[in-house]
Amino acid sequence: MHSPDDQYAPIEDYAVIGDCTSAALVGTDGAIDWLCWPRFDSPSIFAALLDAERGGRFQVRPTQDVSSLERRYMGDTNVLETTFTTETGVLRLTDLMPVGPPEAYRRELWPTHEILRRVECVEGTVPVQVACEPQVEYAQLDLSFEDRGAHGFFYNYDGAVLIARSEVPLTPSPGQNALYGEQTLRAGDRRFLSLTYDDEAPAVLPLLGDHAQRKLARTINYWRDWAGQCEYDGPYRDAVVRSALTLKLMTFAPSGAIVAAPTTSLPEAIGGERNWDYRYCWLRDAALTLRALYELGYEDEGRAFFSWLLHTTRPTAPELQVMYDVHGNTNLTERTLSHLEGYRQSPP
Repeated sequence: MHSPDDQYAPIEDYAVIGDCTSAALVGTDGAIDWLCWPRFDSPSIFAALLDAERGGRFQVRPTQDVSSLERRYMGDTNVLETTFTTETGVLRLTDLMPVGPPEAYRRELWPTHEILRRVECVEGTVPVQVACEPQVEYAQLDLSFEDRGAHGFFYNYDGAVLIARSEVPLTPSPGQNALYGEQTLRAGDRRFLSLTYDDEAPAVLPLLGDHAQRKLARTINYWRDWAGQCEYDGPYRDAVVRSALTLKLMTFAPSGAIVAAPTTSLPEAIGGERNWDYRYCWLRDAALTLRALYELGYEDEGRAFFSWLLHTTRPTAPELQVMYDVHGNTNLTERTLSHLEGYRQSPP
């Protein structure tokens, strides 16, 4: 029997990617262990962070032992790079949620939400393993998928659709709603994988290959342009810009709200009860974030949040709530996910 420490990575091993409507956590093992769609506070798609066995994950990794590991964001962006060195070669995994300037959405159709993953062999040869195991609604809803060949695998539920597409061939696991694949890549080989979510509208099927490469380039340019607006020019500027990029990921662009964190139910102390849901706008936390963004010159985000705040608090003025959801709703119900083990057995 494994101990909790064996199954759950330290929180500091995770990196965040996002598109200013939701966010995902990517582990050093190439696994996306946390993702909620379509909003930060929506039920989970992957929640291995809260239950390693039942929560579900989306993993891309070498099948060999890794002798060294390097991680970084690509310059001043929120595009994540993980480089695995094995005994036979070097494999690089690039993760992002595509985002672009407004004109990019006017020129072509984009999925409502997408995770785009690029895996490439940099040196030698490396066998790659893929596992996509969605467990929606905090692993409370049984999914069934439809294999649509070149169009991918479709998971339909509650008016929404998840679409998994991959240039690494995927095979359904008998008796499970999971997809697995293996392929050996040689130096210069590159493969894209995509998971998309659409609801209340016709689904958009993302193209892979060169189209995905262009979407990656647009996302890199978007983040670099945003980071370039930072007016801070003092000590440790690189660290300040990195912090600003992380704060930007906590903003909910459709309303201007700012969430405290993209996660829920992580305990302050292992086994403790202080494991609140921070995927909401906690006014105290948001006020500190707002001040930081203003001082760095990001007035658009500041004005958007301030407009959201005035709209949200007007109905209850002069009384304020501790927190609101990203659309300003005040009727927030709390529930206990007793069927999940919790991070390192700290029940959520």
